[in-house]
This record gives sequence, C-alpha cells and structure tokens, in this order.
Amino acid sequence: MNNKKIAEILASQYKASLGMLRKTLEKVPEDQWNTDEYNNPNWQIAYHCIAAIQYYLGANDASFVPFEKAIRGAESLGGSQEWENPDAGVVVEGFHTKEELFSFIDELNENLLQRIEALPFEADSGYEWYPVSRFELHLNCIRHTQHHTAEIIERLKIKGISGFRWWVNEHEPEEWEG
Repeated sequence: MNNKKIAEILASQYKASLGMLRKTLEKVPEDQWNTDEYNNPNWQIAYHCIAAIQYYLGANDASFVPFEKAIRGAESLGGSQEWENPDAGVVVEGFHTKEELFSFIDELNENLLQRIEALPFEADSGYEWYPVSRFELHLNCIRHTQHHTAEIIERLKIKGISGFRWWVNEHEPEEWEG
C-alpha cells in the first residue's frame, strides 16, 4: 500500500472519529453543555479533542496555529504532566458553543488530507513527549478522540440520553444510519 492510500485512510478515520464526536455533541442538552457537575464540562472535553488534532497535525510545537476563537487554557484537562497542563492555574473563562465547535471540526476537515500528507509517516512525531513515528501519532490522535467521545456518551447515558450513532463512516450502508 502506498503513502497516498494510507493518508486517505487516515483522513477517513479522522473524519469518522470527528463525525462521531459531532453526532454525540448534537445530543448534549443545553443544561449538560457547560455543567459544573464534572471537573471538565462536556464542551471542554470536546474542545480538548479537536484542539489536540489541530495541534498534532502540525510539524511541532512551534508550528501550532490555534483555533481563531480559542479560549485560553480550555484545551487542557488539567493532567499531572507538564505537557498535559502547560498553563497550570489558568482559569478557563467562558465556554465554546456547539456551533463554534462544529465550525472548528469543519475547519479541520477542510484540509485534513493535505495536512496528513505534508509530513512523512516514518519521521519522528515532532513532539519530544511522543517518541513515536508520525504514523503512530495519527493513530493515537484518532484513538484519543474516540476515547473522549465515549466519555461524553457515558455521561449522557447516565442522564438517560440514548440513541447515539456508534459508527460513522462515509461508506456505511444506509440501513446503519439513524
């Protein structure tokens, strides 16, 4: 399999994971969007995923261009490692709306393939805390989005909200939709 085909498959899987996240966010009721019930509200977990993809599609830390409407510190969920929480002590002010996050997802999807193709798969990730290849970093980003999407789904299921689309794929049979 050639690198062009691998890049197309990765782009498809990024879009599928972002599609699953989007479908999940569509089901989050307003009172659960920015709830203080959890350490990190649902919108922030979603933003964390989308911002991470934006970040890791770049060549390295210096190449990062944040979301135009980024809220300072919102990308961090407050982990214990320095790279997980670079702005320790920052208080996140405000919140992103669903429409803003959907816009961010759309922005990522617009040039996803080109960004994937821009860096060689066999090269280092570009991030010292990820001593893996660029290819493995792509897989990790997709898994990361799936992990946090499932986290939001589980929170909503506890609240009695159901009917999530577990599988999003541009090639799925019509009978899977709904």
